Amino acid sequence: MICVNLLIQYTQISVFMIIANPIYDAVFKYLLEDLEIARELLSTILGEEIIDISIKPQETSSESLAYSLTVFRLDFKAVIKTDTGEEKKILIELQKAKHLFDVMRFRRYLGENYRQDDQTTKTIDGEVEKTALPILTIYFLGFKLANVTAPILKVNRVYQNAVTGEILEVKEAFVEQLTHDSYTIQIPRLKIVMQSKLEKVLQVFSQEFRTEDIHKLNFQGDTSEPLVKKVVDKLLRAVSSNEIRKQMEIEDEIDHVFERELKKKDKIIEEERRQKEEERRQKEALLKELEELKKKLRGE
Repeated sequence: MICVNLLIQYTQISVFMIIANPIYDAVFKYLLEDLEIARELLSTILGEEIIDISIKPQETSSESLAYSLTVFRLDFKAVIKTDTGEEKKILIELQKAKHLFDVMRFRRYLGENYRQDDQTTKTIDGEVEKTALPILTIYFLGFKLANVTAPILKVNRVYQNAVTGEILEVKEAFVEQLTHDSYTIQIPRLKIVMQSKLEKVLQVFSQEFRTEDIHKLNFQGDTSEPLVKKVVDKLLRAVSSNEIRKQMEIEDEIDHVFERELKKKDKIIEEERRQKEEERRQKEALLKELEELKKKLRGE
């Protein structure tokens, strides 16, 4: 009996499974559509219990004037309620390629959400009142930041008396609605060897498991954590979906088109730079020649 139990435990921990790559918008959307997984995932990242959640993927488009392209992206917005009764709006952004990274799109999307009224039930009678909820952002990045090596970065606001330096253990609605905390997850910095529960859960995003087919991961992580098993099971179903595969292929096509246009534009910019440099050299040579002629005329 002991041997059987040990065998079962070993089988649960050491797994080799081909799962859909969650760094793709289509797979990420499919994953977060499971509200229980979304609730537990956000609860693990934020480090606080979430008792209620509603999440809605939003297709947004942004036009690049420099490259004459319109890019459609999938953004996620969740409204959560913690065990303390506090409600927050969570903005979740997934950006897998650095060459497609557009910080202004992030800023515009953030600004739009600061402008929006959030409908939430506040009254005893159950009437819906418009109010602005505190915002918290979570960024999943498929590339490394230049200066921050921490795989999971938390930017946490602190209320502090600017005169005395005292840390204030209070919260104010005015401040909460105009500032926000932020989490940034650098997927390439997520390693296979994980220690904390958060690291184990985010391990399913690690691209160290990537196969020759970039749409798939050969997950070999620890599934003893219940949430990891739920996520892996969901991604196992996703990998067999023809619809999700088609959506991933479309994402690849969009990325390739954008990358091609970037290279074309960069080539044009480089050519213009070379032309300007050549014009500058010719102008300097002409000025030098004129200066020499002036010296000859002066008999120098």
